[in-house]
Amino acid sequence: MKKILINTFALIGFVTFILLACSVDDIDSNDNNNNNSEIVSNDYGKYQVSATSSSLIVVLNTETGVMKTYYNTGNSWGEYPNLPAITFTH
Repeated sequence: MKKILINTFALIGFVTFILLACSVDDIDSNDNNNNNSEIVSNDYGKYQVSATSSSLIVVLNTETGVMKTYYNTGNSWGEYPNLPAITFTH
């Protein structure tokens, strides 16, 4: 009788394990918005801009590593003539 009881609980544990494993796979296959491994295939967010003052900004192209300084010309931005472009490499 003791052996049958132990085997019954072992079978219940095994079936529970299989059911839990299958239910986790089902949850994972649903559309989950927490997937951060998608590849971005557009150019949005390619630049980082930092304002050093109200008339100067520094722009880093994160794709090429080129950083340029721009100044305010009143109604637009122009590249600062005295500072060369700086290239950052990894």
